[in-house]
Amino acid sequence: MPINPSPSGALPSRFRRERVLLVGCGDVGLRVARGLAPRVRLYALTSSPGRVAALREQRITPLRGDLDRPASLRCLAGIATRVVCLAPPPSEGWGD
Repeated sequence: MPINPSPSGALPSRFRRERVLLVGCGDVGLRVARGLAPRVRLYALTSSPGRVAALREQRITPLRGDLDRPASLRCLAGIATRVVCLAPPPSEGWGD
């Protein structure tokens, strides 16, 4: 009996695609998304309810969270195979 070298080999293709989380999905983030879109499943972190519809129009799955509220980020654990962080640094101090 042949051995499947890839543990995900038996999964449908939609489950084998890379999952990329964009943190900071402004102008540059949307450009990155357009370049990646055909090959990966895209997620974007947003703290703004007003951005949800715009992200969905770009075929990006919006995830609500706020970098200033760490508890809101717990839902992100394990959701992506890659993370692209384009969030600007905080305006004051060292932490975000």
